[in-house]
Amino acid sequence: MGKKIFEVYLAKEGIPNNEAYAKLDLPASLWELWDALDKVRLQTDDILYMEIEDYDAFEYLSPHLDGLDISLNELNDLAAQLAALDEVQEAAFEGLFSMEVQRKVNANGGVITLQDLRDLAVSAKTDCYHVVEAADDAQLGRFYAENEFIPELDGISDEVFEMLDFAGIGRMMRCSENGVFVNSLYVLRDGELTTAPPVQKALPGKPGYLFRLTLGLHPDIGDARTVTLDLPAAEAELLDAQEQLGVEGWEGVTVIDYDGIIPYAADFTDLPMELEEFNAFTKAVRDIPRSEVPKLKALLEQFEVRDIETALFLTEHLADYILTPEISSPQEAALDQLCFIMDREEAVRLIPYVNLYTYGCDLIKVDNAVLSPYGLLHRADYQPMLSPMQETQKMEMKMK
Repeated sequence: MGKKIFEVYLAKEGIPNNEAYAKLDLPASLWELWDALDKVRLQTDDILYMEIEDYDAFEYLSPHLDGLDISLNELNDLAAQLAALDEVQEAAFEGLFSMEVQRKVNANGGVITLQDLRDLAVSAKTDCYHVVEAADDAQLGRFYAENEFIPELDGISDEVFEMLDFAGIGRMMRCSENGVFVNSLYVLRDGELTTAPPVQKALPGKPGYLFRLTLGLHPDIGDARTVTLDLPAAEAELLDAQEQLGVEGWEGVTVIDYDGIIPYAADFTDLPMELEEFNAFTKAVRDIPRSEVPKLKALLEQFEVRDIETALFLTEHLADYILTPEISSPQEAALDQLCFIMDREEAVRLIPYVNLYTYGCDLIKVDNAVLSPYGLLHRADYQPMLSPMQETQKMEMKMK
């Protein structure tokens, strides 16, 4: 629900052309991070490969972040710091960053570290700098002259004032202050940077909540009250949330933030108007084994679910489907089948003589399966995978 700072590609280190990968916008919530790792299917001894594919408005950071020893959690933390900046603070960050790069150059080396970037992001929200509307030296010089920052110009006539070399004045001030231009603004640092607290490399553990909603009143109401709900919740908790917001029902209430073990569940629910129905869905998710959650996520994506009723239907019919996380490509499907029908050592000897991709594609087709972002998915009876609506219609026809 915030702005995107980076887009990253995640996969297992050292496995070329691996189909078990994820693309993720940062900053991401904790459950979004863990969902991405579900797609990568990282095992205990695997190393996570990460590549920043899109820097959005922060492309100037690319030469300094590329090759930097930085983990997913550290990059996500930096993205969250940058996402919290407003337009002027973003310009201040870019200006402070430019000054820091130049300082490193003047000091004969040194690289911009992750801690440097986090310090600058935190400092952009403090008063250690000034920002002036000036796009070049001429505009900067006029600003300083008009605002009486240059005592030598006191008392001169308007005619003489307009004859001044504003570009020269601006250049002199900029060089003496070590300020920089960022788009149409001039950034000047005049205080000490703030040190950001350290952040761990490893991801924090999975959240203790399954689903979390932060609700507030519509901005037009002009009331800053908010309430956070962990779902599933008892009916009394839902009523208490309404009381805290001073509303009856959910009219005039808006979702400020969402996080959940099904990261995109808020997309197929009209929240908060369907909060009671969504709460029922969260109860159903709570009651299924954690090992079944990737299967549910695969089904929700496979059938492009856009309503809470269909989502609930799928939670009730998980046993009708099988997900094999270990298989993420036709080649892996072929190898799995070969190892099933013959000794593994024999299968390995056969591999150089088999077109694994073509064989795997044929196996997937015969089994009416699909390669989902979470692994190979098919019905338990190997029949064609119908949409939940088609399944319902089929059951109704059988009952007649």
